[in-house]
Amino acid sequence: MNDIGMKKIEGIHIPACPVILTQLIDELKHSITNSKKIAALVGQDVGLSSIVIRTANSPLIGCGRRIDSIANAVKILGFDTLTNLVREALLQNSILGNGVGFERFWDSSRYTAIAGKRLAGVVGKVHPDTAYTFGLFHDCGIPLLIQRFPEYKKVLQQANQDTERAFTEIEEEAIDTSHAVLGYYLARTWGLSDAIAQGILNHHDYKLLGNPLNIDSESCHLIAVNVMAEHIARTHLRTETDMEWQKARGAVSISLGYLASDLDDIVADIIYQFDETLARHEDLE
Repeated sequence: MNDIGMKKIEGIHIPACPVILTQLIDELKHSITNSKKIAALVGQDVGLSSIVIRTANSPLIGCGRRIDSIANAVKILGFDTLTNLVREALLQNSILGNGVGFERFWDSSRYTAIAGKRLAGVVGKVHPDTAYTFGLFHDCGIPLLIQRFPEYKKVLQQANQDTERAFTEIEEEAIDTSHAVLGYYLARTWGLSDAIAQGILNHHDYKLLGNPLNIDSESCHLIAVNVMAEHIARTHLRTETDMEWQKARGAVSISLGYLASDLDDIVADIIYQFDETLARHEDLE
């Protein structure tokens, strides 16, 4: 994809990286990071703070202790997890603002991110927090395309149901670009790593997993872990049949160095963990 799908991207707004996120990342680059500074920085925005605290207390992220302030979130969750929660809150706000809600989309992205982090801890290959970021951002081009093209929902439905062609091939045929292209540019704009950006651009090209040409191994492993994570999220949330897992399962097995049957067992274990965690949470409410 030499032109990276530029034919129609000019008419689509790529949200700029919020200033507060840039400031947070800059602060975290210091050799000695002051947790009070981080808490104060995030705490400048009351809305952002409330979203971060609410998300930090959700059953799949929560650590068994009630988080009631950004200072506690920094102390209990750590800088990497806090940064990902800030990214999530700002990403949702930047893409959707006060417009039409995409609750189901964001639920799927969040569960994919959490599943990716857990998978990375099991299969190795990539850092868990990098897998989380990848899961959060990999499909962020979809709401941008829904906002830009009235016909895109039909394209999305077709791509989700196709058993053979690549998801992005169907998009490019219909609208001359894809959600992977927009995700790539947004990842670049928001200062994410090259491995994440390249992985997002190619996350539906499963041929790369067995023959990684012109893409580094970290990007390939992020793609492989994310396909599994998305399968877990879709199964747990009981959404549409996951054609992507069916198309990618063999290539993911090769990329991660596991038998396909072993991957199925890992997936089943994490789905069980998700179901059990939410069941316990509902019992306590």
